[in-house]
Amino acid sequence: MVRCVPLLAVLLVGCQQLTWEQYMEAAAFAYQDQAFIEVEEMYLAAEAAARAFPSDDPRLAFTLGNLADFYHSQARDEEAEPLFREALNRLQRIDGPDSPRVARFVADLAIFYTAIDRPEHAEPLYVRALDTLEWELGPYHRDVVVLRTALAGFYQTERRYAEADPLYREVLAILRSSDDADADQFLTVLDEYAALLRAAGRATEAEPYAAEAQAIRDAL
Repeated sequence: MVRCVPLLAVLLVGCQQLTWEQYMEAAAFAYQDQAFIEVEEMYLAAEAAARAFPSDDPRLAFTLGNLADFYHSQARDEEAEPLFREALNRLQRIDGPDSPRVARFVADLAIFYTAIDRPEHAEPLYVRALDTLEWELGPYHRDVVVLRTALAGFYQTERRYAEADPLYREVLAILRSSDDADADQFLTVLDEYAALLRAAGRATEAEPYAAEAQAIRDAL
């Protein structure tokens, strides 16, 4: 199989009539090469191709989400936000509002709003995504644990320590009971919870968590 080189000039010469998949692949390769002009052009071409698909095809939503992520990475957040919103609305119409795929997209949008310092928009999205994924996948699923940790971190950043505390405790309990818990994730949660306790004026309580984290580092 011949793969197109992720340079726009070569693509235009050697890959006439690219498919949606080829445009998306070319955008990914161009991003790896930091050829950001080509990244945008390939995503826009993929978007144009995807707008011809049936209304129940999710590829336009995926394209808009990827383009929004790209704009966010380039600090073009005013352009990213409406694309995130359109992508979410389209995916909700296809899957319904409570599907795991929609919930994961909602979580991504929450992270976006956190990054641009709009916590009033981020919080309800975190809660919605967590409620959906926990209902659909169960409380011990990796995606649920990761999202619960993200919500705890959000509350910690907002200095809402009383709300962050039980979330961190729940995550730690789940990770301790798991036979295949990720060591890096466990270490991150220990560090974050120890930091929360110190910030809340509970330094003595933080010490065993910090010591446990250091023991894990020493063993790695």
